[in-house]
Amino acid sequence: MKYEFGRLSRREFMRASAAGALAALLPGRLLWGDSANAATKVWVFHGPDRTRLMNACLAAIDENGGLGTNAENVKKLTLKVNAAWARPARFAANTNPELVDAFLKGCRKRGVKELLLPEHPCDRATESFSQSGIQAVAKDNGARMLDLRSERNAFTPQAVPKGKNLKKADVARDVLETDALVNLPIVKHHGAARMTAGMKNWMGSVYDRGVWHRNYLHQCIVDFNTFLRPQWSILDATSIMMDRGPKGPTRNMKTPNLLILSRDPVAADAYASTLLCPRGPRDVQYLMIAGQMGLGEINLDRMSVEKIEAE
Repeated sequence: MKYEFGRLSRREFMRASAAGALAALLPGRLLWGDSANAATKVWVFHGPDRTRLMNACLAAIDENGGLGTNAENVKKLTLKVNAAWARPARFAANTNPELVDAFLKGCRKRGVKELLLPEHPCDRATESFSQSGIQAVAKDNGARMLDLRSERNAFTPQAVPKGKNLKKADVARDVLETDALVNLPIVKHHGAARMTAGMKNWMGSVYDRGVWHRNYLHQCIVDFNTFLRPQWSILDATSIMMDRGPKGPTRNMKTPNLLILSRDPVAADAYASTLLCPRGPRDVQYLMIAGQMGLGEINLDRMSVEKIEAE
């Protein structure tokens, strides 16, 4: 059923109107095409049960083209989670493992044979992967977590043709060479970027993440997103670290119990910004740059937002 979020704050959940039509299916490639001009659809799922949230999300994906550009031929799927920090799930520093577990189980039911979770963690992988709880659910579902921090040969050099500050990057090969690419980050505060969600999560797929910080982080985030996009962005906004991010611990934890889904990664982040920032996208510089460059929709009034209670 559709849900109007009447019990939640107006600032957080009532800023988007139902305008526009379903985004056209993207071409059969991971690089940016001309899809930014299509009408933008965003789904927002609400509920306290993370398994039900993800199952509702997967049902919406099924109804709108499936996991990849050719859903029947998705045999290898790469899932980019955030597992960068040696923090248990209660700190909301990493993607919640219950969501990852439900997503991987859903992929198996849909016939995906190979599931990969590449991550270049900030803390040691032996600590961040295990403490996050994601390594355990990956193993339970027969998926492989890849420690990109210690596997230099896992990367391939790529040019970023439309990049202004970021002209090249060594990118994880399994992010590029896959039947379907899905981004499943957590939404949280970030001291340098104001917010981290989907667009910044790609820092965990490159070899030298420091170059982004040294060359104006906001522009580099956008530059990389001119080069690469997922089939789907699914943002974990079930619990949100409101300050002291990206690792925490926070002094202020919010629990919106939301999952945000879109084919437009800019729109997904723009919607997520309303949960963290008083002025929404206007408070996040990389979103403003992305809007100026025409990478996706940042105006919530131009999005078609469907709000669904996950029962």
